[in-house]
Amino acid sequence: MARYKQFKLGVLLVASTFSTLSYGAGFAIQEQSVTGLGRAFAGSAAVAEDASTIFFNPAGLTYLESSELAVGLNFIKPRSDFQDSGSTFPFGSLAGNDGKDAGVEALVPNIYYAHKINDKAFAGIGINVPFGLATEYSDNWVGRYHAIKSDLKTININPAFAFKATEKLSLGFGVNLQYIDLELTQAVDVGTVCTVAGGAVAAACGAPAANDGKAKLTADDWSWGYNLGLIYQATEATRLAISYRSKVSHHLTGDGKWSIPTNAQPFQSALGFIDGDISGDIALPESASFAIHHQINSKWAIMGDATWTRWERFEDLTINSAINRLDTSKEENWENSMRYGIGVDYKHNDKWTFRSGIAYDETPISDDYRTARIPGNDRKWISVGASYKMRDNITIDAGYTHLFISDPKIDETDSNGYTLKGKYETSVDLLGVQVRWLLI
Repeated sequence: MARYKQFKLGVLLVASTFSTLSYGAGFAIQEQSVTGLGRAFAGSAAVAEDASTIFFNPAGLTYLESSELAVGLNFIKPRSDFQDSGSTFPFGSLAGNDGKDAGVEALVPNIYYAHKINDKAFAGIGINVPFGLATEYSDNWVGRYHAIKSDLKTININPAFAFKATEKLSLGFGVNLQYIDLELTQAVDVGTVCTVAGGAVAAACGAPAANDGKAKLTADDWSWGYNLGLIYQATEATRLAISYRSKVSHHLTGDGKWSIPTNAQPFQSALGFIDGDISGDIALPESASFAIHHQINSKWAIMGDATWTRWERFEDLTINSAINRLDTSKEENWENSMRYGIGVDYKHNDKWTFRSGIAYDETPISDDYRTARIPGNDRKWISVGASYKMRDNITIDAGYTHLFISDPKIDETDSNGYTLKGKYETSVDLLGVQVRWLLI
């Protein structure tokens, strides 16, 4: 029982919030283009059909006919239902409900502007959300000591430049100015801490797992990275593309705060539940993509890609704090992952274009390291979309995707001896709309 004298915030790490995002493998958000959404983002580095190419491959700007403004909004509806199968804590079985649907609906916006300098050069800027996470369980669920709320937001500002190096080769480069904001909460078993303390403290604070407090961590940071790419027009109908997004290293700083039950507040300082500053380092991972786009004829095009993300950077993450209960480290051991996609476009007439695609998205987390901050697994994408040209300079795009996720199982024991055991039923629906203006 000596370990309870420390009772650190083991799962309230910056790392814990990155366990798995319901929208894409890891915690990367793929939803950066509504036209891309309609084909499961297959071949996005080579498609280059609108200004969102700033994110996927800035070299694609040279394929635009004129200056353009694109504004998109993606509605994300995840489902994550937990079924307990014997969660415990050191005093026996742990009571609590299944946490309700922990998926949190979200709106993810993006905006892109591309400016044609001349026939060989373009400049542009994109504002988007490349990483994110949102889950929230009920306060009295069986896994409350592992996680209650996880809310991670990023905002990315991406100026870019592209030019035609030759008639067949286009090159592009962008800078990413990125803000990250994080909030995590979880329950704290104050009753157990008081029981271990003994004496008058134990008598005043209540029974184990029956007198909970709450811990809340907030932190943020600004940092930067870059993205670059090339497109090679191999034949009149076929182009090949390579794109790369760098890691973005963040040093988050913020606060750790405790909410303690009234009957334990007289002993709060003695028990070590002291608010304090925190800090932690996180590198949002780099990725690379190889893509191909082939124009079969005047109506049909096919595209595909393979994308690699370097999740192995997450070996472990640490929160640093002068407050003992806030100072902690957690092993992650993530693995690099691959994503594969294939899609088609069909130009029905001058007004309508239809598209569809499928993709397979590997999870970077093995069963041994899955946590409750939105558990995830390998994903299969099925997507459809369409574009309608309202006027010569205005196009409306829409896309829909359903993600089939292999039901993840969890058997996690934290550093304080609390075990969360069960399985999830998960899925995600994505719906996006976008307006494009050609600035002729």
